[in-house]
Amino acid sequence: MNLLVTDFDGTFYDNNYEDNIKFVEELNNIDFVIATGRNYPSLKEDLKIKCDYYICNDGGYILDKDYNLIYRNYIDKKTVEIVYFRIKELGYNNYFFDNIDKFSKEIIDNVNKISVKIQNDNPNDDIKYLLEGLDDIYAYISTNWINILSIDSKKSNGIDFITNLNNYDNIYVIGNDINDYDMLKKYNGYFLGNSNSLDFNDINDFLKLKDIIKND
Repeated sequence: MNLLVTDFDGTFYDNNYEDNIKFVEELNNIDFVIATGRNYPSLKEDLKIKCDYYICNDGGYILDKDYNLIYRNYIDKKTVEIVYFRIKELGYNNYFFDNIDKFSKEIIDNVNKISVKIQNDNPNDDIKYLLEGLDDIYAYISTNWINILSIDSKKSNGIDFITNLNNYDNIYVIGNDINDYDMLKKYNGYFLGNSNSLDFNDINDFLKLKDIIKND
């Protein structure tokens, strides 16, 4: 049995989406996993294929093929309170706390991701302040958003959890953005695009995996 783990936006979900789906559906003897920064409610709006596992919120939680929650990370509530205070102090108006069951602009229990809409041209100083003195969280910037997660919420940790449940002969991993770097590095994955100075295997099309998987 093999394992194929792919990022969603810009990797699997692109201009060749229908062809990518067809390719995966024709694979044999392989578990298929989406590893995404999205939460599952957002993912399912665009997902048109059944997966064996869903790694959501950058490894914040995992659902199995029957959508059962099997793995979850939390941000410490005290940390959430500190970040909330700093968000308000910085004057951010568009933000939310995600605990899988709901989004909230007020503090809730079991938060696994905090998303803050960028509202200035240089958010890096704000990120530095939001994280100052807090070694149990990290942040990265995606399109228009600051994403804050538990230090344990990483896609590679989600893959580790799945591989501990199953024995795989080969593991194929592909992604295209900064929140994919940890899983690409750990699993010698494929970076979709020109990685230049990054020490990743380059691939310019998801469908190129046809040759890689077939010839391995």
